[in-house]
Amino acid sequence: MSKAYVRDFFRALDQLEDRELLYYKIRYDIAPTLAGIKPSSLMTFFNHKREMLTLWDCYKEEICEKLQVRYYELRRKDERCIVLFYRDESLTDCLMIWKNKAFLKEQGYGDLQQIEDGLCLLKKRFEEKCPHELGIFLGYPVEDVTAFIESNGAPCLACKYWKVYQDVENALKTFEAYDIEREKVVEAVLSLQRKSA
Repeated sequence: MSKAYVRDFFRALDQLEDRELLYYKIRYDIAPTLAGIKPSSLMTFFNHKREMLTLWDCYKEEICEKLQVRYYELRRKDERCIVLFYRDESLTDCLMIWKNKAFLKEQGYGDLQQIEDGLCLLKKRFEEKCPHELGIFLGYPVEDVTAFIESNGAPCLACKYWKVYQDVENALKTFEAYDIEREKVVEAVLSLQRKSA
C-alpha cells in the first residue's frame, strides 16, 4: 500500500461518525486476526484527537460481537487501554504448538489448559512491562521471540510486524498476507467515502 493510499484511508476514517470510526479502525488493525491468519492482535486506545478510549468503552461489546471476535484488556493505565483481540480456536491452536507451549512453560505459564489462564498471567506481567512472551500470543515465530530476547539489541534481518532473526522469506510472505487483509479494509472505507460523495 502506498503512503498516499493509507493517508486517504485515515482522512476518510476521520469523516466517519464515532461508532463507524471505531468499527473500521478496529477492523483495520486486527484484519489479519479476522482473516484467521494471525491468532491475535493488539491495539491501544486513548483519548487524543478523537476520544477513542471513550468510544471503546461505549461500543466494545457491540463491535466485537459484530466482528465475531473476543477481547481481553491487558492493561488500563494513564488514560490508555491495551486490548488483545482474538478468536478462541486460533489462539488455542497457536498456544498448543509444541514449541510455543514449551517456551511459555519456561516463562511460568504451566500447561495452559484454558486460554483465560494464559491471558490472566499475561495481564499480570503487563503490570510491570510488556512481556516478551506476548509475541507468542500474537503469532510471532518462537525462534524470533527467543532471538529477540537473547540478541541484546543486535540488528535483525527484517522488521515490520515483528523483528525477524530467522526465516526471512516466510516472515515477508506473512507480512504481505497481513497487508493484503488491511488493504481490503482500506478499500472498503474508501469505497464508502466515494458512495457518500
